[in-house]
Amino acid sequence: MRVGDIPHPSDERVRTMTEATPAPQDRAFLLGLQQQSLRYFLDNQAAGGLLLDRQANHGPLRPGGWCSTSATGMGLIALAVATAEPYRLLTPADAVGRIRIALEAALDRLANESGMLPHFASPNNDETRGHDAFSTIDSSWLFAGALWAASFLRDARLEGLAAQLYERVDWAHWAVSEGEKRGLVRHGKGADGHFLPFAWDRLVGESVFMYVLGAGAAPGRALAPEAWSALRPFYGTVEGLRFNNADLGLFAFEYGLDLLDLARWHAPGEIDLAAEARVATRANYLACRAAAENFATYCRFWGLSDGDGPGAAPGTDAYREYAPGRPLDGTAHLTATLAAVANAPGEVLENLREADRDQGLGARGRYGFSNVNLDRHWLSRDVVGIDAGAAVLALDNYLMAGRVRRVFHALPCVARGLQRLGLTPREELGAIS
Repeated sequence: MRVGDIPHPSDERVRTMTEATPAPQDRAFLLGLQQQSLRYFLDNQAAGGLLLDRQANHGPLRPGGWCSTSATGMGLIALAVATAEPYRLLTPADAVGRIRIALEAALDRLANESGMLPHFASPNNDETRGHDAFSTIDSSWLFAGALWAASFLRDARLEGLAAQLYERVDWAHWAVSEGEKRGLVRHGKGADGHFLPFAWDRLVGESVFMYVLGAGAAPGRALAPEAWSALRPFYGTVEGLRFNNADLGLFAFEYGLDLLDLARWHAPGEIDLAAEARVATRANYLACRAAAENFATYCRFWGLSDGDGPGAAPGTDAYREYAPGRPLDGTAHLTATLAAVANAPGEVLENLREADRDQGLGARGRYGFSNVNLDRHWLSRDVVGIDAGAAVLALDNYLMAGRVRRVFHALPCVARGLQRLGLTPREELGAIS
């Protein structure tokens, strides 16, 4: 397909490109990758209950490392999903036990300020680690995962613990109180006790679920509905395609949209986030192909997303912000493309099968595909927990008819948040028109 043939996000052709049922051989291939992604969370829960931020994808497992609240939140969903068809990797009783100790750790041992939690913590004693002592987006993933898993498993005790975790958050405390960013959620606080100088100001799939959670809280603690109107688009053009947040990598168009069904719910304003995500995925693919004359990697693989790349010293890795329009070094983030499977199934399957066929490359490890850079003869050593989590959510939605989104939308706080922010079911819009 030529760039000029790419339809606009509002064009129905974009929507129908992604709705085909996968062929049996493709479904079997994706189920195998899903089993590996789920295995990350079965293997990497610390004794205290939280999930490790990252783990080796090749060679011996590392016994330590920091835990992440966002990886834990995604992991709670993964542990619950692992009990269900077609996976059956864990009994419901085992999942309930694992999730309970994670929620007890979050409630009783992690530091909190007005309900928000650290991004990183020690696996041994849950002490805060890293510069973001309190992180709103990472905490929100933990809240979402707790509520989702408790509801999915229908366990009253888990539901009570998840409710405590969510209901103690004072979202208003974490909102900007004045100026042009008034109402927007701050990034968090640093180790020095001061608010971080940034707010979540973009209308992008990465963070919109947090605004829904915040708006759905109890009166006096909830985000004001006007917070949504303070979010702003950031348009740009990649390979002839103009779309919102064109300067960001794949993860920004994937993570939160695997909780919210914005293909069936219309958000206030003119931007269709679900359709924009499909165009962003296509643009990401085209940007890699356009760079193929400079990088051998992009002749065979694609995928630009925040993640590990080659470090300055041989045999080392460095976390970087990879995206169209940013400096490229020949790194392709294969697992990030897996999380975009519903947006571009043909391109994603082509990418992953190419990596799987090349046994000499060795990109497929115990938890899925490593990042690759053929130009630097490099493979990432680790899988990052939130990347494995994004793959779990996306694949379950794709293979099981949107199951993750259906459960999330059924949560009472999510229903309230959608209503307060003015998100409308698309069938209602059709009836009104």
